[in-house]
Amino acid sequence: MSFLNPFREASEDSPAAGTEWVGKEEPLQELLDHALVRIDQLEKSAKVGEQEHGQLRRRLDRLERQLGVLMAARTEERDDLPGAKHGEHQALARRYRTLVEQSLLNFARRYAERSDRVMDHPEHERGYRLMGLLSEQLFTDDLQSSREMVRRLHLPEGDGYIENALTTLRGHCSELAVEIHRAGLHHNWDMECTPGAALDPARQEKWPSCDEGTPVLFAMAPAYIVNGRAYCLQYVYTSL
Repeated sequence: MSFLNPFREASEDSPAAGTEWVGKEEPLQELLDHALVRIDQLEKSAKVGEQEHGQLRRRLDRLERQLGVLMAARTEERDDLPGAKHGEHQALARRYRTLVEQSLLNFARRYAERSDRVMDHPEHERGYRLMGLLSEQLFTDDLQSSREMVRRLHLPEGDGYIENALTTLRGHCSELAVEIHRAGLHHNWDMECTPGAALDPARQEKWPSCDEGTPVLFAMAPAYIVNGRAYCLQYVYTSL
């Protein structure tokens, strides 16, 4: 028995006449080579983009410092206008807000069910209430040890993971406090809150998931005040 050669020429009257046949392996290899070249190009473009982003970030930081110096020079004799120190506090306020919205929130969500101090509240409030208690411990000039914070928050004292996580948080807050004091100007943390009172837009900001029209239940994070001016409003929790 003989088999037809799949690559034999077609007769002139065949429907396949005039069709250009190409080996199966050759176009596949070409496609693969093209894909590899394209991947290499994309990787190089990504590296270039990353370098350009880093350069732009450094330029923006440098420009921010230069503007601060210029502002200080122009307003040196004006007590009613912000100077370079105010610009430093603005940058520190952004760091503070990121610390609250990410690190403190993640810790509170993870360990709320292990804190006896929040277990008598509704489940959907517990993480936010622990966040408020944690803020009281971290944003203060009387910063306690991680072990003492564990005790005050009524968290399991034998859990090394919790204590290590608190140590990390404490370190971030301690570094921020050092930078704040180094920047100068009088500052304070405003944690004062009256449960049941209406939201005060001048000094308070509701947590995004809360209802703005309902009374304040508790403070989640303090306002960051410099020379009487709020650089970050107080985060409060209201009814849903």
